[in-house]
Formats: sequence, C-alpha cells, structure tokens
Amino acid sequence: MALLSLLFFIISCTFLRPLCLSHAETDTLKQGQRLHDWELLNSTGGVFRLGFLSLGSDSALLGTFAPRYIGIWFNSIPVYPVWVANPNDPIPDSSGVLTMDSDGILKIAYKGAPPIAISSNKAKRTSEKNITATLLDSGNFVIREVNSDGMAGAILWQSFDYPSNMLLPEMKLGINFKTGHEWYLSSWLSDELPSPGAFKLGLDPNGSSQLMVWRREEVYWRSGAWKNGSFELAPQITKRISEYEFKFVTNENESYFSYSVKNQSAVLSRWQLESLGEITQFTLYKHSGLVDWIFETTSPCNTVARNSTAVCLNEKPLKCRKNSDYFEPRKGGMDVEGYQDYNASLALSDCHAACWKNCSCIAYRSASQNGTGCQFWTKESKFIPYEYIGNIYVLTSAEKH
Repeated sequence: MALLSLLFFIISCTFLRPLCLSHAETDTLKQGQRLHDWELLNSTGGVFRLGFLSLGSDSALLGTFAPRYIGIWFNSIPVYPVWVANPNDPIPDSSGVLTMDSDGILKIAYKGAPPIAISSNKAKRTSEKNITATLLDSGNFVIREVNSDGMAGAILWQSFDYPSNMLLPEMKLGINFKTGHEWYLSSWLSDELPSPGAFKLGLDPNGSSQLMVWRREEVYWRSGAWKNGSFELAPQITKRISEYEFKFVTNENESYFSYSVKNQSAVLSRWQLESLGEITQFTLYKHSGLVDWIFETTSPCNTVARNSTAVCLNEKPLKCRKNSDYFEPRKGGMDVEGYQDYNASLALSDCHAACWKNCSCIAYRSASQNGTGCQFWTKESKFIPYEYIGNIYVLTSAEKH
C-alpha cells in the first residue's frame, strides 16, 4: 500500500509539477501546493530544513508506520528537530501532506482522517493578497502576505510564536501585553513524544524580570532578576558574551528575554528545556573545516554534591529520605514484576517524584517503550544487574560511595 501511494504521488508530480515541491528548489509553500512526506523545504541559505520526520530510532524513512511529525531542524544536525508543528497530533504513517488553504491556514492532510490545522485562524487573510509560508534562515516558519510587486508583506503567523522545547536566536521568552500571548518552552513528554511534558520555561507572570521553570504548575527554578546584562541567580546563562548578545526588553507592548548570535556564519546555537527540567545551551563552532560542540547546563540540582550519575531532579525533603539519597540509573532488572501505571500523560520525572514520595519505593522506570507511564518497586524487591537491559532508576545514597 505504501509503495502504491508513493507511485501515485510520483505520477501526480510528473504531470502536475506546479503542485509539487523539491527540497532542492524552494523555501516556500504557496497556496494550492503540497509538501509530501518525502519532500523538504530548504531555507535560502541552507541553514534549516522543514519536512516530515519520525522521532526516536525509526528515523525518517519513507513508508514507516511510526508516528510522523512536521518538524524543522538544522540542515547540518538532522537528528534533533528545533520545532514540531503537530506535537499532540502525530500522523500514523507516511501518507501526510502539508498544504495551505485559500485562507492561508496550514494543514496536514492524511489518509483516513480529517486534516489537522497547524497555524492559528488569526492568520486568515485580511485582503485579497496572495499568502505564502516561508522557512527562513533563522529557523522561523512564517505565513505572510505577498504584495502586488511580489515583495513580502505583513506576517500573519510565525512558528517563533509557538516554540516547542527549543529556543533559537531571536526567539522570545515573555509576554505580549496587547494580545496576552505568552512565549515559553515546554519540555517533551519523552524523547519520542514531543507533546508537552512536566516542565515549562518562561517569564515570571508577576512582572519581575526573571525567567522561571515550572514543574507541573509549581515553581521549580528561578533565574533571579535581570541586572546589568545577566540574571542574578544564573549568571552562567549569559556568560558567553563574545559569541552572543543578550537582551531583556520591557515596554508598554511586551516584556521578553532574547539572544542573538554575533557571527552567524561561524556559530550555530539552540537552547533546550530538557525532560528533567534542565536548561541546556548548545553552541556549535565552525572553524577551519572543523566543528566543535559545547554543552552547558543550568539546573537547580547539584549532582556533584551527591554523585555525577544521579538523576538531576530536586524533590521536597521527607522524613523517610536522607539528604544524601538519590536515584541512580542502572542496567538490569528487578526480581519481581512491580506495580505498573500506564497513564500516558506521566513523564519519567513524574515517576521520580512518585517514587520519592512513597517511602517504600526503591526503584522506578517508564512503563511503556515510548517513555510514558511508570513502573515501581518496593523494599521487598531486589535489583539484578544485567548489561543488556535498559535502565532502572534505583534508590541509593552518597553515604554508600
């Protein structure tokens, strides 16, 4: 069936070429055009690509029956999408087609179900001008009007207003006072599921000039106030002033934090809100044909004080837990089945919290292969090391090391 669909699309593109795209030719999707599962948009300078992809070990093979998403990624780093258009509505197979209707609304059509709208209805045209969707070298995917002279007109919608778990240069973290729209990051539920997880990174809604991380709606981390070009409690975030420019803007229209790259030809950058609430800054340096990656992490937890392999999550103190207690990932299994909760909205950090709060719990892991749900073990069970089995997170203490 997948092969027949592929042959049909190839024949269609042969005879209806204006409706089909080649990733080598364009950065723009026009009204009436279709972007199929095997096609890509390339930004003008070749920095970013947009297309269908699968997450996890299934890669982006055509015909796969793994969930498919529309994503944007660095051309030179195809493994990690920096934005996902349909995090809550994956396409079940490779029959998906990205289109833009007569009102300028981006939709994903696929076999056997109604289309999924990606862009907001606020993007509807206000005139009879043509509308296009263009992937920019910044990584922003913008819907905008096209003036009669062919020049780009007003932006109607943009992906930078709806980040996933990644912050790119020129993106904002903050709030638009006129519309009430917030710019924030959401951690993924798991490495294979880009739907919102347990953590959120954004600007303090109470008006202080600080960034905050929430864990299931409770404040988990604060950057401290913005002062003299950095955050008081997290100066490490803005320490690379030779590569980046940082700014915090507050006026009657909006309040936000943003950063930009000084030398875009030599540096690629992305900030990621990890599934355990950490903020990881990735900087890629290109020089003399070589590439260097630098990873820097900001988090409220301190694994150095305990153990470098400890799960980096802070939990509230309990009488049954010592300050030196932590969960450590170990290869192996337990001698009994344990208790399973297949709630698909539970992330691994939720399992950590639940096990910590249960004084009889000594180990946990995800219950499902996609990284959701929880499996727990109590004090009556015993850990059995085995190199060829996935991780189980076992309670231990720094006093034992």
